[in-house]
Amino acid sequence: MVRRFSGLLVAGLLAAACGSPPAPVTPAEKAAVCVNQSVKIAMPVTPPNVVHIPPYVALDMGIFKDEGLTVEVVKFEGGVGAFRAMAGGSVDLAGTSAEPFITAVSQGADVKAIYTYAPTVDVAFVVAEKIKTAADLKGKNMGVQEPNGFTDTMTRLVLKKYGIATTDVKFVSTTTAARVSALVAGTVDTGVLHLDQVKTIQKKNPGIHTLVNMTEVVKDYQYAVFAATVDSLKNNSTKMECLVRALIKADRMLYDTSKRQQLLDIMVKYTKADPQVVAATYDELVALKAWPQNEGIPQANIDGTVQSLKDTNQITTVPTFASLVDLTLAKKVVKQLGAVKGFPY
Repeated sequence: MVRRFSGLLVAGLLAAACGSPPAPVTPAEKAAVCVNQSVKIAMPVTPPNVVHIPPYVALDMGIFKDEGLTVEVVKFEGGVGAFRAMAGGSVDLAGTSAEPFITAVSQGADVKAIYTYAPTVDVAFVVAEKIKTAADLKGKNMGVQEPNGFTDTMTRLVLKKYGIATTDVKFVSTTTAARVSALVAGTVDTGVLHLDQVKTIQKKNPGIHTLVNMTEVVKDYQYAVFAATVDSLKNNSTKMECLVRALIKADRMLYDTSKRQQLLDIMVKYTKADPQVVAATYDELVALKAWPQNEGIPQANIDGTVQSLKDTNQITTVPTFASLVDLTLAKKVVKQLGAVKGFPY
């Protein structure tokens, strides 16, 4: 009897260590099934950085296919273009930084964020060698991608942090691919760069350096969302559920150490970056828990982003969390797959 009880205790402890299996789902929570459904996803940043990789993992690892989806990833320079494509109906889902999405909703757009590819900010504000302190930013060329986009907002928040008026600097637009080369060439004096871009630029020009990590500037900030029109969510709920489930599976796969080399190969293929830079960036992003494992969009992040946009005068009407986000599908999928403990998003 003692031996039997001990065996049961060990088995119970092992089960607890491995995590609980998904709880039984109700008929309403049962997984929708897609068969030969065609989907278009708009993604910002061309080529993508490592942080943008989840849809490409779902594509190359066969996750979309397993969900009965034939997916085309349509690439854009930035989140503004991706968002406009979704709002205009040419794609089903748009990956975008949160700023253009929140701005559009504040102006009456009937769209919702339903998931994300990266909840947290992974960027640094990088400057030319001649800029030693924040005061040196005056009169310099601020490298941004597009008005009201992510890099534009990050730059304005840095200027606000250090008490520098936007009229004391010049905003210079660059393409996504030229963020690094423009800094190296001296066309711009600053840039908002992802981790892999920082590593790449420091190899080319060690004098270019980080003035401040954006995690020191923004708190509770939602970097990115996947957004769709309310009509599309209503009329294509089955397809959208399969899509969200595939994306959540891809995010979870990014933490699977047994697939590390396969994942790195996909990242190098799409980012076209140095394999050593990609590997180092991937390890950092995993440690930072950069990719979501559960529903993906904490309300604190959205509320913080809205406040930042208000503080930089990019919005005047303040939208609520409920008007911005609909996590119905993400919550349903997490119920089906089981929640990942230890992840806040």
